[in-house]
Formats: sequence, structure tokens, C-alpha cells
Amino acid sequence: MPKLERLLRLLLAVAAATQLTACSKTVHWEEEVPLNTGETIWVKRSVVYSPQGGAGNPGDIAYRPEKDQAIDFTWNGKSYYYKGDARISLLAISPQNEPVLVAGAEDNSWRARHNYPCTIPYYVQLVPDATGRAWHWPPKIEPWLYNLPINLLLERHPPDQMKKRYTIRDRQEADYPGSVQSPSQQRIEPAFAGDLCRKKEK
Repeated sequence: MPKLERLLRLLLAVAAATQLTACSKTVHWEEEVPLNTGETIWVKRSVVYSPQGGAGNPGDIAYRPEKDQAIDFTWNGKSYYYKGDARISLLAISPQNEPVLVAGAEDNSWRARHNYPCTIPYYVQLVPDATGRAWHWPPKIEPWLYNLPINLLLERHPPDQMKKRYTIRDRQEADYPGSVQSPSQQRIEPAFAGDLCRKKEK
């Protein structure tokens, strides 16, 4: 590719990024969440969007979600808040009547950033401390979580297309294209190994 053409492409990419500006956008929404107890609660969620290049085309600058996300909810009269880089897919209530969050261990490269070992199934379970604002994780998820259906929105549309409120049906419709051929995004799959752990087993 001639130098002039490369320079022009670079200038166009810079111009596109400038048009978007360097400002980030925080998108907030509420979700209706059916719990494994049979109850339904509403949770508040948020994610920051910033100008980023596409995965296969760095020059394709657009507002895309950052890895960190937040979830805020009340259970049994107590407030809980999580903000971090796990792509939370499930909110469940434990046999001890405590809320836990579950995410795919490979999603958002969570495994690599936290040195999480291969486990079967390959999810991470986040457990709150007494404050409800700091979260830790056991070496692997507990069996009572197996086969529970995913109940939190995974799909991220552009900021202007995200709804302010998602009912259970809204979430299911939004997530359907990404989950229809991925059982691990429909429920906590007991045999799910993830790409990395599957390769290690071979």
C-alpha cells in the first residue's frame, strides 16, 4: 500500500474519532429479573461506552461498551452493588438466602485478568461480603447453580438503541440472536468447558 494511501486512511480514522469526540457515555437501564426463588425483582444496570475501533478493523471507530459494568439491586431489604469487568449473566439466590452473581469465565477476558484456573463448568461465581459492595469468588461455582437459566441481559446495542427498561420478554428477544446456538448463554451448563479449557484437555 503506498505511503500516501496509508496516511489518508490514518487521517480518516482520526477524523472519525474526532467527530465522536473523546467523551464517553454512560448508559443506564432497569431490568426485570426472574429469580430462582420464584420471585421477580427489578435491578439497575449501567455500562460506559467510549469511542473504540472494531475488533477486525481498528479504523471502524464507534461507541462500543467498555468491559466494566455495574449492577445495583435490593434483596431481602439489603442493597447490593457490583461494578467490575465480569460479564454478569445470572443473579441467583443461594440456599443460604444470599444473592450471587455468575459470569462466563472467558467473557471480557476475565480469566486472563484474574488468573482464574480452568474449571468445569467454566463460570465464575461472585459472592458479596457483609457490605454488599465487595465481591470475591470461590475456586469454582457451586452445584446448586447448575442448569439455572440466564436471567440478565447480555446483548449491548449502540447507546441510542438501548432501552430504559427491559422486561423479561424484552431481554429474551434482545439476547436471542446471540444465545440461540450457545447453550452456555441460555443456562448454566454443567459441562461447559470454554475454549481455553477445552484446548487444555486435548
